[in-house]
Amino acid sequence: MTAERFRLPVGKAARALAYDSEPVATHDLFPGAQAPHPDFLARAAIWRDQAAGLISIVEAKRRSENVGRAEVAKTERKAAPPRPRHRRPAPNDSRQYAQPMSTTAARDDRLTPNAKAFLQVLRARCGKGRETTITKGTAGNIMARSPRTIRRYLVDLVRFGYIELSTRCNAQGLHLGLTVKLTALALPFFEDAKSLARWLAETPAALFRPFAAVFDPGKEGVTSLSPKNQTQTISSYGNRKKADASRSTARERLLRRLEASFVPLS
Repeated sequence: MTAERFRLPVGKAARALAYDSEPVATHDLFPGAQAPHPDFLARAAIWRDQAAGLISIVEAKRRSENVGRAEVAKTERKAAPPRPRHRRPAPNDSRQYAQPMSTTAARDDRLTPNAKAFLQVLRARCGKGRETTITKGTAGNIMARSPRTIRRYLVDLVRFGYIELSTRCNAQGLHLGLTVKLTALALPFFEDAKSLARWLAETPAALFRPFAAVFDPGKEGVTSLSPKNQTQTISSYGNRKKADASRSTARERLLRRLEASFVPLS
């Protein structure tokens, strides 16, 4: 009778329902259904605000996509097992070594310790030169860090003037990696001609330090023996006498050679 009742016109149907004393049974299509998920309710509230004109459709899409992400991130962060530093795996065996480099970066408090270590690895990859090519993924595998962390190291090293970066491309213009060039701050002072000349100008006595043990400034034209050429002390008297004789003979031979090679200026 219910199906026939709704086929009647609206006025007749209303009067029939008013005089009908029989209760209408309602049947739930999903008897075991639960309440809607909180994420569904949050997205529904966002789109209601968009329909009411409170927010734009772009903002509604952004909020709808971010619903539930914070809870998932917190759950994943808590699920990660703790890993103390002393239990991390040891590095792989390698014969790589770094050439001489300046200690300026090691004493720079603006850099993190890992950035300083990464600069040493870059110096080792450069070998005897000043440039090397690398990718952030390869550097991340070497340093056991993510490419994003390697990017922060590179940004700090470029900002404080230790390296120069340029993008490496092929003939088609595709990016193949990064070209790292070390600056004078990371290299030793003697590899820069200007720094070496400045050091020699500031300390002229350094030129004569290797010959200080040979030439006696108090006796011009006379060569004295170096302490390295002196024989060791001998306990027996006979051996000591022979050593003194051989020493005097060598001194006389050297003096005769100097006199023979002397040419007067007049």
